[in-house]
Amino acid sequence: MSRTFTPVDLVQLPRVDSNGAIALASAVESAASKYNDLPASVTEAVAQIVADRIVVHQALAKTPGGLVTVKEADRRVDKVGGALHDICAAWASLAEFLPQGEDAQVLMDRVFADGRKFVNLKVKEEWAAVETKLATIDREGLGASIDAIGATPVLGLLRQMQAVYGAVIGTTEVPEEAPEVRESKDTLLDSIRAYVIQVAGTIKRGKPETAARADALLRPVREWESTKPSKEKAGSEEAPAGGASGPGTSEG
Repeated sequence: MSRTFTPVDLVQLPRVDSNGAIALASAVESAASKYNDLPASVTEAVAQIVADRIVVHQALAKTPGGLVTVKEADRRVDKVGGALHDICAAWASLAEFLPQGEDAQVLMDRVFADGRKFVNLKVKEEWAAVETKLATIDREGLGASIDAIGATPVLGLLRQMQAVYGAVIGTTEVPEEAPEVRESKDTLLDSIRAYVIQVAGTIKRGKPETAARADALLRPVREWESTKPSKEKAGSEEAPAGGASGPGTSEG
């Protein structure tokens, strides 16, 4: 039997559910956003991840297990957005002692100048306020400051909750289950695998800076903590816990 070399064959990913896939994709996007000179092949791979992540968001918003009501979506954005504010505020209180505190103070000034007031706004106003905060982070390149205080996972979670929040605004009904959730998740994971291959392909022998950049770009995938599988799902198609392996390698 001839050997195949598809992304699924070459790259093992951590076991994740649909929400985990969204968070993993967000972490990958965040890592890539720190570079303005990525090869076109990598930039295109990131764009595909973004597009596929949005599809998973939309599919999840239609399922009973997702964030399907305005009330629940609002509660979760309040909780996660408030937590990000509180983390920044705590670090900012140490600005006179630590450089991370200075980073956090910048975040408080640029992103949370209104404090926690946004969590008490009406639904559409709150969604718009959070959207503005996320846009400010992206536009002003504040992701590095968030990473410096260890809040990148919280930011990724907020992006996830915000996307679903927007999808459900205007309805308090629980939509019918969408059978495409798993399919859209698998498509997103395939895009992440393709991204890993594209990034690995940028490494040039004799140019250690390319290896360092690839290491940073792939760190979210490599260091992701896999969801612990249940006994019933132990034999499913995803790789066992232990992170992702590069092209041509295998772990676990």
